[in-house]
Formats: sequence, structure tokens, C-alpha cells
Amino acid sequence: MPFVQWNCRSLRNKKIWLHQPPFSTADFWIFQETFFKEDDNLSHRNKIFFRTHRSNRLGGGLLIGIPKIISGRVIYSIENAPNLEVLAVEIQSKNLNFIIINIYAPHGFNIASIKRFLDSLIVPTFIFGDFNLQKSFLGR
Repeated sequence: MPFVQWNCRSLRNKKIWLHQPPFSTADFWIFQETFFKEDDNLSHRNKIFFRTHRSNRLGGGLLIGIPKIISGRVIYSIENAPNLEVLAVEIQSKNLNFIIINIYAPHGFNIASIKRFLDSLIVPTFIFGDFNLQKSFLGR
């Protein structure tokens, strides 16, 4: 069950990369900064996509891609907050039940903003993201 995470800084001109390893061999894709707009299309013969986009500014955007042979549903999302994007997808199949959380925090990450949600989780959870922690740790 391979995962690949990528801060793609715009996926529009890089879609061809998705047909090459490590993307072509990963079951799960977790991407930050897709720069997609609501009407941008992305399709793949083996993946179902869950996405966020920013309607209030350029940039940002999250994507979680899962195999079509399992089911998933969005259980939590923050899209247009100025300093945080979150997309959480619950994955279910016969033998699997877990959550993937994708986070993009352009100006550093303060867990307090989603702590209540994180504390409510009772199944195994994978958290991926671009947290820009160097800014937080340096006091910027």
C-alpha cells in the first residue's frame, strides 16, 4: 500500500509526471499546492480524487487520490481559510479502515485550529502535509 506525497506547486503542467514512478506505482496520492480551480479536471483510470481549491486567491489546493477499487468519503475540509487548508478522507474496504489527512499551512502550522477534529478520530490516521514549520520554529 504505497503512498506518495508531493507539494507540486501547480499540477497543471506536470500531469505527465503522474504516469512515471513514484506516482505510477503508488496506491495513494497526497498532493499540496495543486493550484487547481474548481472547474479544472483531473482524471485517472485507476484513481478516485478528492480535492479542495481556493476560490479566494491563487495557489493552494489539496488532492487525495485513492484506488478505484476501495471507497472513500470526505469527513473534514477547510478550503478558504487564509493560513490553513485541510482535507480528510476516510478510506474503507473489506479489510481496511483508516483516514488520510492532507494539510497545507502556507505560513506555519498551529495544531490548535484542528485539535478538536484530530482528538475525535478513533481509527488509524495518516497525516501528510506541507506545514512550513521552519517559519514557525524561527519565530517568523
